[in-house]
Amino acid sequence: MEDPSPGRKKKKITIAASLECIEMAKKALIRLGFESVSNFAKSKLISRSTVTKFFLGQPIQLDSFKRICEALKLDWREIAGLTEKAQPKQSPTSSYSNPDSDEVVEQVQLQHRKVTVIDKQSKKIKAVITLEGDADSVQNWNMIQSVLREYSGDTIEITDIKEGSIKLFVEGSPEDIEQLVSCIKSGELKEVTGFPAEDVQILSESSDDDESTESEEKWRLVQEIVSQPVKGRKLSGADLSDADLSDTDLSDTDLSDTDLSDTDLSSADLSSADLSSADLIHAKLIFANLSGANLSNANLIGANLSGANLSGANLSDADLSAPWFSNADLSDADLSDANLSGANLSGANLSNANLSNANLNSANFKGADLSGANFSGTDLNSFDLNHARLRNANLSSTTLSRANLSGADLNGADLRNANLSGADLNDTDLRNANLSGADLNNANVVDALFGGNTGLTDYMRRDLEQRGAIFGDRPPVRSPR
Repeated sequence: MEDPSPGRKKKKITIAASLECIEMAKKALIRLGFESVSNFAKSKLISRSTVTKFFLGQPIQLDSFKRICEALKLDWREIAGLTEKAQPKQSPTSSYSNPDSDEVVEQVQLQHRKVTVIDKQSKKIKAVITLEGDADSVQNWNMIQSVLREYSGDTIEITDIKEGSIKLFVEGSPEDIEQLVSCIKSGELKEVTGFPAEDVQILSESSDDDESTESEEKWRLVQEIVSQPVKGRKLSGADLSDADLSDTDLSDTDLSDTDLSDTDLSSADLSSADLSSADLIHAKLIFANLSGANLSNANLIGANLSGANLSGANLSDADLSAPWFSNADLSDADLSDANLSGANLSGANLSNANLSNANLNSANFKGADLSGANFSGTDLNSFDLNHARLRNANLSSTTLSRANLSGADLNGADLRNANLSGADLNDTDLRNANLSGADLNNANVVDALFGGNTGLTDYMRRDLEQRGAIFGDRPPVRSPR
């Protein structure tokens, strides 16, 4: 198989199992001998989280939905509610506008497959309808099918959806397909739920019935990655979303611009892999080895990197808002300009990491090792860094006003021109720190340790002592009350 070529990531159609069909799927799971959802997911190389969403009736990507249904020997259209009985017929009008709906607009990507004009078993004719518009705006595929039936007959069913404008593959009886084609070509059916009807064509019989679809190619690639070494391979631009790639060796692999959203990469070896601009939304990277990996401009929103090794990784400009980094090894990692808002970095090793100008809004650093880290120019206003390990850290020009640094280890830290006004420095170790130009106005320095500092004038020293600071072994000199 040829390696996938780079390209823009496409939006994905998402579809959910109808509530009444979830029980049918659960019974099929038991009937086919799968002991658990986990075993089923593993056997089909689908991430467990994706299968769990399916059984909870939550939207998942169309190709994953079909794969699950196929494995359970179920008709995906029936499980999605697309083969339900037609709605009562209404008088056709020249257009059909989309009614108000509270349904969430799902992200969509269109898939396709080879089809033939005549299905030899059902004798149904197949056709493709092109609608003008953005498929992201489709709120209810069942509604579109219902409208098509109103203009033709109850045998019309959507069988597939393809990228492009909105290309619907439909099948039905010869009479119903003929009626539908006539309505569109004559202009009687101009719009379908607000989407203008551009074209309709009866499909010619395909001579390539055995040619693989995009979805089949995707899962064949997943099987290949799991079953044989792909170290150093070029997989740039590939779609590996929703796959279970846990424990695989992807070291030195080119995964730039690859779609790894909702992919299980736990314990995978991604050392020195190129993941630049990769989509890792909600990816599971627990205990993965990402040392030396290039994750610049990667999208890691909501990714779980707990316990992952990212030492020396390049995460500059990456979007890491709300990921889980608890106990992760991020030593020497380049996180400059990265979006880490809401990130859970509790217990993480960030020693010597570059966090300059990073967005750390609401990030959790509890128990993290930040010694030697570079925070220059970063906004840590009102941050909770209680008992943080910041020895030898670069905090020059950093905003730390009203930050909680009580009990923190800032021994040898570079605090030149740092804003520490109103900060809680109670019991903080500031020995050997460079305080040139630092603003310590209104900071709480009771029992804070100073000594060997650069940039402290005699006046500042006396002022700090009077406010409860300790210099060397000398007891604090407090102002009389």
